[in-house]
Amino acid sequence: MSPVIGILFCGFEGNRQFVTTSYIEAVSEAGAVPLIIPCPGKATCSAKYFQLCDGFLFCGGGDITPLLFGENLMTEKGSTDWKTDIFHIRFMQKALSYKLPVLGICRGMQVLNLALGGTIYQDISLRQERSLAHMQISLDRSDVCHHVTVSKNSMLYKLCGESMDVNSFHHQCIKALGETLRTTAIAPDGIIEAVESSVFPFAVGVQWHPECMYTENEAMKNLFLLFIRASKKERHIF
Repeated sequence: MSPVIGILFCGFEGNRQFVTTSYIEAVSEAGAVPLIIPCPGKATCSAKYFQLCDGFLFCGGGDITPLLFGENLMTEKGSTDWKTDIFHIRFMQKALSYKLPVLGICRGMQVLNLALGGTIYQDISLRQERSLAHMQISLDRSDVCHHVTVSKNSMLYKLCGESMDVNSFHHQCIKALGETLRTTAIAPDGIIEAVESSVFPFAVGVQWHPECMYTENEAMKNLFLLFIRASKKERHIF
């Protein structure tokens, strides 16, 4: 039986909630059944989602409200939505409490980090170190723009070796790691590009967008396959 992957909605557009098609296609191509999870009227987690789904994909999206990691607003870049942020973080915490597999992409990696008590930079420019440009402008989102170095003894290393080139569409990044998380890939400027948990069966975050790369990149295809395989293995019925 194919595992069911809950795909958390990306955000709001007026009175509509949306998920970018590439996330749905990547999950489907990897052999799972995608189930889009919207934000209800109240920012509560429905137990039904955890009964229906075997794993969860947290997608890219808008910025995360600084107050949620103990800071006042320090930049005018990006836009935030409190309701979305609270829903995503609480949902992530609940999924982790059930030890269900989670894959966080871009914003989703930052949600994973915050759910485990970490912090992020509101904008890369607030780092003391000189940074690369991490918000590329390209005709095709599968285009790569910078290098990452991958840590040995990591799941990611088994997929792509010691380095790879990735795309980049973010201006926020991890500052302090959440509990149980370790860095598994870094950019040349030191920005954290991937994390994995040492406690949960499958809790992985990547800062780039593998859903835009998987059709042309075998390692990114295998990342989704590994996520789906973990979801099938860790299937829970509550």
